[in-house]
Amino acid sequence: MVSSFRVLCALALTPSLMTLATSCSANSRIEQAQNPSVAAQSQSSVQTVNIPHTPVKWQSIGNCWAYAALGWVESMMLRGTNEPLPNFSESYVTYRHYEVQLNGLRSNEVQTGGSFEEATELIIRYGLMIESDFAPDEANLSRSERQKRATAIINESLKTGPLAKSRSFETIRAELDRAFGVDMNALEGKIIKASSLKVPMGGGATAPLSEVMPSWREVVWPVSYTKYPNEPQVGEKPFAQWDGNVSELQRRALRRVMRAMNAGYPVVMNWFVDFNGMTPLGTFELSAVQKALTQGRQGYHSTVLEDYLAKGVDPVTQLPFETPEGEVSNELKSKAVEFGSLTAFIVKNSWGGAERQDRSSYQRDGEKGYHKLSADYLFAFLPQFNEKSGRFEGYTTGVNSFVVPPGF
Repeated sequence: MVSSFRVLCALALTPSLMTLATSCSANSRIEQAQNPSVAAQSQSSVQTVNIPHTPVKWQSIGNCWAYAALGWVESMMLRGTNEPLPNFSESYVTYRHYEVQLNGLRSNEVQTGGSFEEATELIIRYGLMIESDFAPDEANLSRSERQKRATAIINESLKTGPLAKSRSFETIRAELDRAFGVDMNALEGKIIKASSLKVPMGGGATAPLSEVMPSWREVVWPVSYTKYPNEPQVGEKPFAQWDGNVSELQRRALRRVMRAMNAGYPVVMNWFVDFNGMTPLGTFELSAVQKALTQGRQGYHSTVLEDYLAKGVDPVTQLPFETPEGEVSNELKSKAVEFGSLTAFIVKNSWGGAERQDRSSYQRDGEKGYHKLSADYLFAFLPQFNEKSGRFEGYTTGVNSFVVPPGF
């Protein structure tokens, strides 16, 4: 079946977002912890929209949703400024995610997966923290080994340690502090409240992050179930497929995304990864999935969009047009929305940048860690398999949903 945004993002990919806060204390924390290496990428003239982002990071557990959400926050903050920005801590969000779970967890293992909605709830409730405050030793690293180590410690405690015997607030806090190597009570003064951060909303206006973030809405990809592939017969191999057509409902969803990106907003996209579809150039293509001889690693994933490509025919001149990776005018971007067909999205990923040698990526603005997702991959029905048994479990589309701003 096709999965929605509510399905947890649990694809752990290991090798084997302005005007700053009105609160003086929040401003002080940000100014003290600005990391020169975490800055807006230079604007390039070789993209359609080129949404600005902070540098690519590398997740070590299945919390892509946290990286996408904080990448979204940082990108929102980058709108209208090229000043160095704080490096917000995914480890802190993960700490709070586990804290909430442990208060009602029935199993002996925490769930690393989540969603943009969960990230919104955590950030509004617990605020944000700069990485150099929460994990100073990882402030200049793209990958947090602390998260992986902490997850293992918490799960062991749930099985045979203190958390197996007690779920009191004191026990939970003590075990989380031990696992993450922090003293949360001592760090309370360094938390930046979401209500104290203001993000640009266009036209010179700003609004508190605590109001902006929950106002964004999920747009679930409209699936035509009349085109859902037939279940394979016994002994028959499930086959990834797309008929090349996009429905009007799907076009409307894409127009919302493209309009938001034309306005400079970092749309979040939730999609299904089949590594058989990834080429050595860092692109995902349907033909690569179809040619694969063995089952590839799969999982649901969350990323922030950086650019789109489209082509079509001008209804007035009857001439073909395309938004290639070259300089694009506002007129052409508008034309792409109204009359064009999407050919690809380019996403900022959380699979590591130049420091990662074992996985190909698509380079943008001189930085690795991006991926180009072709329309045929995103719109196709892809066979989904059980990770442990390898059993076929049905089809899912490459794209599952988008998170877009109000008014788009």
